[in-house]
Amino acid sequence: MIKLSDDANFLLDVLPSSGRITNQTGMNLTGWDFERLKKAKFELRDAGLVEIKASFGGPFGRTSKAPKKEEFEKILASNENEIYEPFRNWILEEFMPSDFIKGRDLFEVIVSGNKRPKNAQTWEIPDLISVSLKKYRYIPELDFKTISFEVKPKTNAFGTYGIFEAISHSKFGSQTYYCFEWPKDEDFYDNKDYQRIEQEAKSHGIGLIQIWFKDKEKKFISGQIILEAKELSYDPQTLSSFIERFFPEDIKNRLMHMTQSW
Repeated sequence: MIKLSDDANFLLDVLPSSGRITNQTGMNLTGWDFERLKKAKFELRDAGLVEIKASFGGPFGRTSKAPKKEEFEKILASNENEIYEPFRNWILEEFMPSDFIKGRDLFEVIVSGNKRPKNAQTWEIPDLISVSLKKYRYIPELDFKTISFEVKPKTNAFGTYGIFEAISHSKFGSQTYYCFEWPKDEDFYDNKDYQRIEQEAKSHGIGLIQIWFKDKEKKFISGQIILEAKELSYDPQTLSSFIERFFPEDIKNRLMHMTQSW
């Protein structure tokens, strides 16, 4: 049995079971620079475990000699609504402010995608929105932040209308994320439709999050931020109207009490 370096073993483990990836995708998957990737890739080639094509981007993939990669059952949403509640719980954990003090500060995530009025425009309402509010004892300013989330299941994860929906929702949030369902171990960086999504996201300051179900019952979601969202300025009047229409009464009352707005 061929003894491989730790880097070569790691690279072989992240390679998809079939097809090829480019150097850029390899660097994205491993977090390495080009020289480190190249060294591990060539080690696998010399061991007969990967084949490298003489083409732009240096595409490479497993050979028949490479050990078969264990395939996991892909658990996918049957519709967008299935994603909302487990994704809300993930946001509550991952986006909670680090200095949040329960009982004094406010942090909540509202699902609004399934509450869209019949007369609402298609791109008028984000699927989820988080709101955080922090007050300080000796200064009058409030630390108020909202983040909007547009969600798409794998069936239409890379449709361009999805990212344009997210862009239109940026008026609601300090930050905006486009969130797409995609299996954890399935590559997408070389997908041309994804590349268009990424291009538009970077141009408009929109963040990208890959999400996937962790269990067959579809109660738990995990994810990773692919692209950090930029801080944007929201429209206060539009956001206030949105809160009036979609936030529960207890959250609205807490906001009014904390801001002493009425």
